[in-house]
Amino acid sequence: MKVIMLEDVKGKGKKGEVKDFPNGFANFLIKQNKAMDATPGNMNKLKAQQAEEEKQAELRLEEAKKLKADLEQKTVIVKVKSGDNGRVFGSVSTKAIAEEFQKQFGIKLDKRKMDLEEPIRGLGMARVPIHLHPEVVATISVQIKEK
Repeated sequence: MKVIMLEDVKGKGKKGEVKDFPNGFANFLIKQNKAMDATPGNMNKLKAQQAEEEKQAELRLEEAKKLKADLEQKTVIVKVKSGDNGRVFGSVSTKAIAEEFQKQFGIKLDKRKMDLEEPIRGLGMARVPIHLHPEVVATISVQIKEK
């Protein structure tokens, strides 16, 4: 019996796939709302849904590319306490960078998407990559200044 998977089932199939299972297992999946019968009407719904998902994914990619171009033109200034020789007390966190970016430019960034190779512990300029989309990585400029 052919069914359309409605969600991922470990070892059996992923969401959106059309699979052929024995009648008993197919009925079990249908009763669990993990699959639906692969009728021509349901197949058409699946194709329309997949086309819509592709369109939405393309829109998210375009938005990420526009945001990348906007972010890379900006430099955020983070003021911190520092000691002798331009050493920062502690380090500048991604949380502090995200908060300052929000205050200065009104753009909310996710601190978890920032990829600092090592903590920022000195005054001056730093480049911080941000993963906006699986295919798009923007690099923002961060200027660390003393309070």
